[in-house]
Amino acid sequence: MKYLVFLFVGALTLIGCGAGHANLTSITVSPQSATTTSSPQGQVGYTATGNFQNGKSRELSQVDGLSWKTSPTSTGTVAATIGSTGEVTCSAPGSVTVTASAPQNLQFTVSNGVQNTSATVTGTAALICQ
Repeated sequence: MKYLVFLFVGALTLIGCGAGHANLTSITVSPQSATTTSSPQGQVGYTATGNFQNGKSRELSQVDGLSWKTSPTSTGTVAATIGSTGEVTCSAPGSVTVTASAPQNLQFTVSNGVQNTSATVTGTAALICQ
């Protein structure tokens, strides 16, 4: 029984560290472009799909190390903010780039606080706040 528990814990450790996962090659952000209002504050929900070396793809989340950001407009105005789940809120008129980023090897360990140091893969989409 001890050996079975040891093997189980070892397998979980490898899975939690990303062993056996194909590397992330690109991220597709959907929708690729959207328009909403800034007054009243409109919202748009974005999703990030990870495309992997082995030809497979799946939706990414915070557990994968996914993070979101929005760019300021060309005039430097912060026209939109984005939450950790990809929900963007427009607060001023302007064109914004929405960016999703995740570690290339998705080696993300939630419980022990180890930082992932692999290269980052990003994907972008456009948002117009009217």
